[in-house]
Amino acid sequence: MAYLVFAGSYVVVYLATAAALAPWPEARTIAADGLLGALALVVPAVVLWRRRSWDGVQRLFWDMFAVSQILWAIGEFGFMYGEIVEGRPSWVRWHTMFSLCGGIGPMIAVLARPDRGVRKESTAAIAVDLASYGLLAAFIYSYFVMVPSLLPATETQVESVLLSLVEAHRFLLVAGFAVGYWIARDENWRRTYLQILAGTTSGFVLRLVTNRAIANHSYYSGSVFDLAWIVPFFAYVWAACEAPASRAEADEAMGRAATPSALTSVIPVLGIPLIGYGLLWLSPIGGAEDSFRVLLTTICSAGGLGLLTLRLTVQSSELHRADERLKLLAAAVEQTGDLIIITTPDARIEHANEAAVRALGYPREQLASMRLPDVLDEAQRDLVGQIGTHVRGSGVWRGTLYHRRADGRTFPAASTVVALRGDDGSVTHFVGVQRDITEELRLRDQLVNSERLSAVGELVAGVAHEINNPLQTIVGCVELLIEEGRDTAVVRDLKLVRQEAARAGQIVRNLLSFVRRGSPDRKLVDLNDIVRAMADLREFHLVQRGVTLTLDLAPQRLPVVANRDEIQQIVVNNLLNAEHALMSSGTPQPAITLKTWTDGGMHVVEMSDNGPGISPELRGRIFEPFFTTKDVGEGTGLGLSISLGIARAHGGALELCDGVPGTGACFRLSIPAAIPAAATVGAGDLSADRVDAAGEGRRALVVEDEAPIRQLIVRLLQRRGYAVVEAHSRTAAQDAVRGGSFDLVLCDLRLSDGSGVSVVEDIRAVSPILTRRVIFVTGDASGLAAAEPEFADMPVLPKPFTSADLDRALTSLMASAS
Repeated sequence: MAYLVFAGSYVVVYLATAAALAPWPEARTIAADGLLGALALVVPAVVLWRRRSWDGVQRLFWDMFAVSQILWAIGEFGFMYGEIVEGRPSWVRWHTMFSLCGGIGPMIAVLARPDRGVRKESTAAIAVDLASYGLLAAFIYSYFVMVPSLLPATETQVESVLLSLVEAHRFLLVAGFAVGYWIARDENWRRTYLQILAGTTSGFVLRLVTNRAIANHSYYSGSVFDLAWIVPFFAYVWAACEAPASRAEADEAMGRAATPSALTSVIPVLGIPLIGYGLLWLSPIGGAEDSFRVLLTTICSAGGLGLLTLRLTVQSSELHRADERLKLLAAAVEQTGDLIIITTPDARIEHANEAAVRALGYPREQLASMRLPDVLDEAQRDLVGQIGTHVRGSGVWRGTLYHRRADGRTFPAASTVVALRGDDGSVTHFVGVQRDITEELRLRDQLVNSERLSAVGELVAGVAHEINNPLQTIVGCVELLIEEGRDTAVVRDLKLVRQEAARAGQIVRNLLSFVRRGSPDRKLVDLNDIVRAMADLREFHLVQRGVTLTLDLAPQRLPVVANRDEIQQIVVNNLLNAEHALMSSGTPQPAITLKTWTDGGMHVVEMSDNGPGISPELRGRIFEPFFTTKDVGEGTGLGLSISLGIARAHGGALELCDGVPGTGACFRLSIPAAIPAAATVGAGDLSADRVDAAGEGRRALVVEDEAPIRQLIVRLLQRRGYAVVEAHSRTAAQDAVRGGSFDLVLCDLRLSDGSGVSVVEDIRAVSPILTRRVIFVTGDASGLAAAEPEFADMPVLPKPFTSADLDRALTSLMASAS
């Protein structure tokens, strides 16, 4: 709407100014021609304003528009000069060539086909083509208009030829943009073509009327006949303002050539001599006019040959760039890690890149004589025909193919297959881009196993709680019987029961320690304890499979600063590897030995077996990530590489011991020794003497939801002089704390209506001092540190505990609270 308002306002001002200046013809001519020239120059002004939004051929298209309108404006100002000087319109002077070439410029511009895209690499070649057609247009106008005007002849005859040419080129404008609108692929450019087409069509019709006025000598500047120029100019401005901006295109990103053939430059170059010399031969006039025509044809032919030479040079440069691009793409295809296989429609392999040749194991010459089914697993060979049908229908196929190597092994590959089509739309080749996903599948299996281990850990935590509770009842009752017993034989048997129950509890704690996701912090731990705990976990399983597990541990403690979970992982990984090697090889009397000792400033764990050992060709690769000798699905190839990383992170080493092949494998883990700050007493020391933990005159609160354990703890505390209050839930504990003061709180970590942590928070709200006298009772002490870091330093009495364990905990608590 804004363009219509602007156009209407301009026409009104134009006609009103001309009418107002009618008594002064020269002033009217100057005003009218000046307004027309200014309107023509609005087009290059808009193009200059928007030029940065276009690129490549699309910018060239609008540049041609701008140049054409500048030429027309020069011609218009020349026409104005002639009209003022000579007192009447002069149609066949020097300015005519500018006006004619400017008028046909949009038709030449449309030959660039901006609707086909930016085509930046083709801009130079297309610019030469447009220059060739511009030269042809200038030659035709000069041949039929300018040369005759220089010779003695009637001006009426020359003007008649001129008007005919103008009508012809206006018709070509309409036809050119009509064809462009019809074949345009870009919807945005269809609108631009339509806008210009509307203006050129209106201008063509109006120019027919204007030409009659010129022929009848009734035309004058500033008349309504000037609408023949005004309407197309407004259409050009409208189209330039709303033309779509250039955008990046996939065809250029992929390197597809969009350059037209050099034949387009040959046509105007051949047209100049054919028209010039042909008319001289068919219809010679004689005299100076023919001499001028010969001279003009010769000069333009020479210019055309120069443009053709330039065009061929540009074409050669583009071919060179295309060749370099093809070399670059070929190098990229050959050097990429993906497997690229190109086949014919009948599945014959035409090309395989270097990655495919290496992966498949066939020589390149042999692959060239094979078909795609020959390099696939037998179960998938019938899939080739289905893939071809699917690609022909939908354009692309994605899936997993199992390739067969030359040695008979197979591997999975994520594959994408597309079709290359000829000009007629038929499939000429299939291109398959594939990626070996063997390692990805191994990583996925590792992730699945990790998640499974995490789930097992949660399951074990629940089972441990259920097992530790009855174990605690057994140990507690045995303790009471031992304290009351007088029969030496009975007491001996009860101590044996206590010992075995404590052993079962330790196994549960070891299992929890292994499956729990531990803290990344490193603490002072005993290397012997870690080895012994992992041996206990695997011993029963190994015995069931006929494997003898021998422990040869150093007699003294081996303190190291380490992450217990990570060191456990190294020991278990080596135990599992040794077990797999022994079972797969069928070794008679299989045996595994774990040995510890001190070597200078290092504590050492040696893990050996009597299996087949590691062959010399594999010894250098066993620590590589993803390297494994196990079948697919049985191992990830990450165990030893992760173990090596853990050992190095602790400042130690994991190495394969030197040995004779065939005498078994031996791995040695070395970790820097540490000197403990203070001696520690093991929580499971069942033979320790009774510790003085008298509680006469003190009150204790026992919070436990299982009655047998609660009653057992009450009896143990009462024997030590405590006045005990029982609470079977968090709610009961809240009521008890509000009802009186206590010197001690023993609280189970898991309750039916909450947790021990919640009970501590309730106590803190009533009596903050009492929180320093709380002992947690649990079968999963590591779970407390992981779930509630704030309470990780609180004293914990691990189930199943003995009377001695309880006494030590009470003594330690009272000492710290006093």
